[in-house]
Amino acid sequence: MNIVIVEDESNISDLIYKTINDIYPNAKVTIFENAKDALDYANANHIDIFLLDIQLNDYKGTLLAKQIRSIDTYKYTPIVFITALANEELYAYREIKSYSFLTKPFTKDELLKTLKDVIEYKKHLNPQNKKLKITQKLFVFEYELKDIVYIESFGKKLEIHLNKGNEVISGYSLKSILELIDDSHFIQCHKSYIVNKNYIEKIDKVNKIIHLSTSDNIPVGKKFECNVL
Repeated sequence: MNIVIVEDESNISDLIYKTINDIYPNAKVTIFENAKDALDYANANHIDIFLLDIQLNDYKGTLLAKQIRSIDTYKYTPIVFITALANEELYAYREIKSYSFLTKPFTKDELLKTLKDVIEYKKHLNPQNKKLKITQKLFVFEYELKDIVYIESFGKKLEIHLNKGNEVISGYSLKSILELIDDSHFIQCHKSYIVNKNYIEKIDKVNKIIHLSTSDNIPVGKKFECNVL
């Protein structure tokens, strides 16, 4: 779980950091005081949850949220706003589709409840129990989506790279596989590759390479840059 906090009041960001660490000690939490640095980091890394202060030093958190939403990877990523301005809430709910709000001043219990809710929500978004069903001649094979790291096309065959071993199948294109998967965690990043975003460790925008947690490196094709970069 990779969580980003964008908050220019250190007492609030420290409280959020400590609370997350108490309930999810394995979560990676990164704190930024301004929107630009947070956006650069989000573009270079895969973020699971954003907590954004609406009033930031360089520009408004609602504008940062719009920029985040414009990145295809983050169209549905949970965003929690931190605000003392009630009139901003309605705007963000309608226009940016935020997950929740923390209204200053908030208590540790309110923070704890919101964090637990959003992290559990994020967990349910993950393809834990979904399966990809593949027909090969007289047999039907099932692969759990959470086990698929990436899918590679070569010749007239596809290779499904799993976290434990690989499988080669025929009779399917990457496009048809993506339609069968029908899950926002899977994106096509190249004419020959589909990746599971849950395995993305970082994205090298300069060299256009996706680094996966499995130590695999996947190229990003020019046609598919908008899906990734």
